[in-house]
This record gives sequence, structure tokens and C-alpha cells, in this order.
Amino acid sequence: MPNTKPYIWSAPPAALDVQPHQVHVWRVRLGFRTELLDQMQTSLSAEERERAGRFHFLADRDRYIASHGCLRDVLSRYLHCKPDQPLFSVNEYGKPALQNQELAFNLSHSGDFTLIAVARGRQIGVDLERVRQGISSSVIARQYFSKAEFEELQALPMRQRETAFFTCWTRKEAYIKARGLGLSLPLESFDVSLTPNEPAILRATRPDPEEAARWMFFPLKTDPHYESAVAAEGKELELKLWDWNMTI
Repeated sequence: MPNTKPYIWSAPPAALDVQPHQVHVWRVRLGFRTELLDQMQTSLSAEERERAGRFHFLADRDRYIASHGCLRDVLSRYLHCKPDQPLFSVNEYGKPALQNQELAFNLSHSGDFTLIAVARGRQIGVDLERVRQGISSSVIARQYFSKAEFEELQALPMRQRETAFFTCWTRKEAYIKARGLGLSLPLESFDVSLTPNEPAILRATRPDPEEAARWMFFPLKTDPHYESAVAAEGKELELKLWDWNMTI
């Protein structure tokens, strides 16, 4: 059965380990002071620093440095190494992974927050979106949602559609990111639940209908102004939520 229990963000323990049956998610509040950003930048690889330098706006550059600096800090806690030591590879669809490690991760950032999901020996994906007012949700949903998702969205009262739209969007993005197949995984090839207050599930997958039963969704309450979700390969998984704290 889908897990509908409320989840609470907590301070992480000093000794960290993600068990095979667990999924850990870290919440990072962005907006760091310059001294910490400079410190984080030193932990980035040459490629990451070069990419940070290509941002036109300083705020975008700082968010990139903070997000990837925190990612390195989080991974170093599990790997018991320095933040500049984890080595990454990228698959043919652009999804990053740790080299020679069974530890899996995924990152998403939007607005003032970054989320980092961590698991061991399983595919994992996370997505975070700031809820924006006045978007043409029906137009976008018709283009990017499956037929079943669009019909479910249109059947909802108008007051629920904005939240439902972002609920659906984050669940679809989390699943796509977990699969690591990029745009080669058609958006209409799977259906997620989106109706408010109903369990978060992968309703159907095509062409393999059995794929849906191999996944769990966790809806996250990151902030009242955001929608977010985690997709994890497996069943009967335990979710742990950590608020990132500065140790570097």
C-alpha cells in the first residue's frame, strides 16, 4: 500500500548510513553568505567551476555553487571522504552517478531550495518546483501529461487544479529522473496520480504494465509554496528527511 504518513524534516545524525531499504532526502535552504559560497566553490571539480562561471546572472551562479557544493558535502558524509573527492560519471542521457559506488543520488533545485535524494543500490529521482500563479496549466498539461492524467486534471474543481498540476509535474519529473533515460522515455508512456489527498502512486506504465508495481512515490512537504516528490525503485521503503546543516 502507498505510504500516506506525514513526514518530518529533522537534523541529521553525526554518523550517517543509508540502509538498502531506505531513501534519504536532504532539504537545503539556499541564500548562503559569500564566505560559505567561496568555501563550497573550492570543493567543486574544474568542470563544475567552469559551468558555474557560464551563468549570466550572479544569483543563478550562486544557486548552482550552493546546490552542487551541498551535494558534495552530503555525499562525502556517506562516503567518509572530503567533499572534493567524490568522482562522477554521466550516462548517455546525461544523468550523473558516482563512480565505482552503489550509492545513488539525485538533485533538484527551484527558487530558494535544493533537494538531494540518496539511496543505496536502487534508482532514485527527486523533483522540486515552486508553485507559480497564473500559468496555463491546461495548455501545458495537454502537451506534456498523458491522456489519463490530463482527463483527471480537467475533472477536478478549478480551485484544486493548480496544486494538482504541480503535483503531477513533480511526480513525472521524479520518475523520469530516476529512470535516467532522459527524453527517450515518452511522457505519455506512464500515468501518475495527481488528485489532492489521494495516495501518490505510479498508476500505469507502457508498454510494460508490470513496471508500475516496482516503484514507490513519496510526496514531500518542502515548503508551503513548493511541490516536490521522490520516485524510488522498490517497495516497502523507509523515508528519512534531513535538514542540511553546515559542517564544511
